[in-house]
Amino acid sequence: MEPSAASTPRRPILLEVLLLGTLLLAILYFAGFQSLARRADALDRPLRQAWESFAATNQSSEATAGLSLDQLPEVLEALRGSAAELAEVRRLVSERVRLPVALAEQIRAPFQIIDYENERTRLAESLVALARSKKVAFEPAVTNGLPARTPETAEPGLLWARLAFARELLLTALHSQVGAVRELTQLPPVSHRSAVDGRRLFEELPMRLEVAGGLEPVQRLLTSLPLAGAELEATDLASVLTNKTVLFLNHLLLRKAAPDRPGEVQAELIVSGLVPLEAGPPSRPPAEDFP
Repeated sequence: MEPSAASTPRRPILLEVLLLGTLLLAILYFAGFQSLARRADALDRPLRQAWESFAATNQSSEATAGLSLDQLPEVLEALRGSAAELAEVRRLVSERVRLPVALAEQIRAPFQIIDYENERTRLAESLVALARSKKVAFEPAVTNGLPARTPETAEPGLLWARLAFARELLLTALHSQVGAVRELTQLPPVSHRSAVDGRRLFEELPMRLEVAGGLEPVQRLLTSLPLAGAELEATDLASVLTNKTVLFLNHLLLRKAAPDRPGEVQAELIVSGLVPLEAGPPSRPPAEDFP
């Protein structure tokens, strides 16, 4: 039996449909999929480059060499803990070196040379009187070494801090009842700056002091320098050194006073006070304030 004439043209039509479908798929592949693949590759390239850079940095840095993705959460937690500890240390340091409110306001206020010189004179007189009552030899080089304004003084407001630190240092020496206070010298300031942006955080104001006396009074002086408030009860000076600021010992040289007096020493100290400057530097006075 021969096929009917109506069914004969179906096969060419089916082939044409298959060919057309294949052609459309090929067009979609090259025009659509390949285009999308190129776009995906272009979007993926920066991520791949960043990952390669991260991997290279990870291998070249001693701190992260060999660090895998599995270790990142643990390292991140350790970094957070270190940041919290650093914040706590910063808080403790800030509290430790915080100046009395009155002194901080005095530093930031416009500097008045007459007020400062009057206060410097009053302090010198009171120190001499206290030394006399304590039977401590107090040489003129000490009061002459109290901070004074000179044409080289860049920030005269900091003289108030220098004067306060010198007062605390000399009062500590006198109340420790050393045998003699021989000389006080103001040393150049030292700026402590941020390692990130270079701004000043603290201004260090160092002083050089020479004292002599028995080993026990000198030891009491050295022990009391970094103490403040109730901490001074350890040296029995809490009742006389009220509102004392913290002072830092940078240098110490001890010598025997004489071969026949082994219990007496001569001490040369370099002591510093710190002025926090995070709120900005002290005010500068007009030029006419300098006599």
